[in-house]
Amino acid sequence: MNDDQQTINQDNSNLQPKTESNFNNSSNSTSTENSQSTNNTSVIQIEVPRSEINNTEQPSQDDAEKPVADESSQAEQNKLTEQLAKINKLAKEKAIQEKANSMGMNYIDIAVTPINPDLLKILTPEVAKTNLILPFYRLGKKLRVTVAHPTHPGTREVINQLKQQGYLINVNLSSDDGILQALKLYETDQYIVKKEIDTHVNEAKIKAFEKELEELSNLGNKLSNVNSEEAVYLINVGALKSGSSDIHIETEEHFVRVRFRIDGLLHEVFRINKDTWVNIGNQLKYQAKMKLNVNDIPQDGRFSFMVNNRKIDVRASVLPTEFGESFVMRLLDSSKHLVTFEELGYSGMYLDKIEKLSKLTHGMILMTGPTGSGKTTSLYTLLSKFNKPTSKIITLEDPIEYHLEGISQSPINERGGYNFASGLRSILRQDPDVVMIGEIRDLETAETSAQAALTGHVLLSTLHTNSAIETIPRLINIGLAQFMIAPSLHTIIAQRLARKICDNCKEEFPIAKAELEEITRVVDRIKQIRPNENIVIPTTLPKAKGCEICSNTGYKGRVALIEMLEIDFEIRDLILNKASTSKMIEAARRDGMITMREDGILKVIQGITNLEEVSRVTAVN
Repeated sequence: MNDDQQTINQDNSNLQPKTESNFNNSSNSTSTENSQSTNNTSVIQIEVPRSEINNTEQPSQDDAEKPVADESSQAEQNKLTEQLAKINKLAKEKAIQEKANSMGMNYIDIAVTPINPDLLKILTPEVAKTNLILPFYRLGKKLRVTVAHPTHPGTREVINQLKQQGYLINVNLSSDDGILQALKLYETDQYIVKKEIDTHVNEAKIKAFEKELEELSNLGNKLSNVNSEEAVYLINVGALKSGSSDIHIETEEHFVRVRFRIDGLLHEVFRINKDTWVNIGNQLKYQAKMKLNVNDIPQDGRFSFMVNNRKIDVRASVLPTEFGESFVMRLLDSSKHLVTFEELGYSGMYLDKIEKLSKLTHGMILMTGPTGSGKTTSLYTLLSKFNKPTSKIITLEDPIEYHLEGISQSPINERGGYNFASGLRSILRQDPDVVMIGEIRDLETAETSAQAALTGHVLLSTLHTNSAIETIPRLINIGLAQFMIAPSLHTIIAQRLARKICDNCKEEFPIAKAELEEITRVVDRIKQIRPNENIVIPTTLPKAKGCEICSNTGYKGRVALIEMLEIDFEIRDLILNKASTSKMIEAARRDGMITMREDGILKVIQGITNLEEVSRVTAVN
């Protein structure tokens, strides 16, 4: 054994852990312990005793608290390190900003700037990373890029190449750390695709595509030949041209299905492969200002696009599913003109009643029904009747779906604490005559609404119930007292939307025996309620075979099936006396109220819709 090895062994002998007897005797024999640890005190105290104590005996109180103290100290150190990193980053970004000012350039904090996924295709990852240059905004041929070293020969060469491609370049300055952070986008699905696609927007090409979309099935074929920005535009335009209210894009295991909600029902329009969808999905999230690198939690966003000088707002929702993300987009044409009550489907007694509501000076009017039943459209039409130069009208909406001149419209902001309840209290301090709130969701909103109706305001709102009469127990379940409901509530309107038979391809057919029996039974019941109503059952009813105008569905447009409950003195007393809903229905029927189904049968007789549609959207009583 050589001298070095002997020395190592001797050193190791000094590092032997203390035995249990050593520790038991340590308090009585301090000199012995000191003699054993003269040369290796730090090693023994830090490394050996702690592990051996855990294995041989219970630690003392001080030793038990020591790991907790170490963890707390480590957490504080980590926090301090993060704070120092933030301070250093801010200092560096400020220095770069000052450098940009001195060079006459714009400064861009590129690490937090949203970047259109299509722009990643302009430069390869290798060129961008080598020269620390990144395009981040494009409008036509105008391209904004940011660089870390504007005088670097490689950077200048890349800029010259972009100019040779026809781009008008605007050069901005960013920190190298910021650009490196932004360049990580190249490692995500925003860039990794199997199919190379053109990234130039061609307005003439888009217009040509619009003309070629004679059938929705052609739309799927077009998407594989355009870039993601054009693809999103074409999907939106295709949905708009077909009269869709919603676009549903669902990722399956091997394909992506696109469905449009037309006249209340979903129709599968086309399918696209998942490789093509990757870029389109990222483009949708980019336009809706969602987080592009997040795909495991739901996200909501908004964007808009222009068609024939019309601005179309889009509400987008993304939900993670088994095979990818599911997108749903609601199209909101804010420039769409308001329809009349007659166009909506109001007629006879109900038309007279709703026209009289526009002369109301105080009270609460509630529009009820499920999502997609046309509540908002009817509410806006009624609101427009109140819109006079002598009236102050304020709305609280989520979101604003129609822009009405002469009306103050306020969008709620749940994240900021501005909800229907708090917003309504603020609105009432604005001295309004008429107030509309998007929905009554809780007791606080219901109480404030009732108070507003009792203090000289007209209040319009919506509620999710299946029928007009069910609104009263629904308000009670929310927590609103009967003595508040009875005097504040004026009218409840419930409605559903049934598809209208296509006028272009409908033909008259003799009425079937089963249809005649059903119609006769309902008409007899209506005549008992409204004896003065003249109802004639026809011998034929229209049916549609389908055409290009109705996308071969046989239906085009929708009509409202309505029931209207006016809170008169009799019903008010029933509410105060906590009577059953059946008693209230009897009182309403004596006043001439017909149900949504009965109103639907009247529209079947008029040839507007058919029995299948009425049965689909209403409950059989």
